[in-house]
Amino acid sequence: MTTTSTLVPARLRPSDLARVASVGLRTRRLRAALSALGIAIGVAAIVAVLGLSASSQAGLLAEIDQLGTNLLTVTNGQNILGQQAELPEAAPVMISRIQSVAQVQYTGTTSADV
Repeated sequence: MTTTSTLVPARLRPSDLARVASVGLRTRRLRAALSALGIAIGVAAIVAVLGLSASSQAGLLAEIDQLGTNLLTVTNGQNILGQQAELPEAAPVMISRIQSVAQVQYTGTTSADV
């Protein structure tokens, strides 16, 4: 006479599960240390990038507040080589498309005599 019995999956106790999970950490110490170091470097890089962007934003807002009005002047600066960079002719039109910009005024210098 044959009886059919169903197999019940074995369950590990939490203490056994912790012991099995720590085998890799205990036997491959260098790998575990390098993984922890990589995670630490990654977290530090993310914190540094977020900190830089936050401080840049704070610096820009402080500079705008220092102007005392809602006037913001856009001028050309320098490129990577230290040479004078030129704003494109479409810059005022592009700036006027920004939602919070109320007016755009073109200015320039000339060598003409009046």
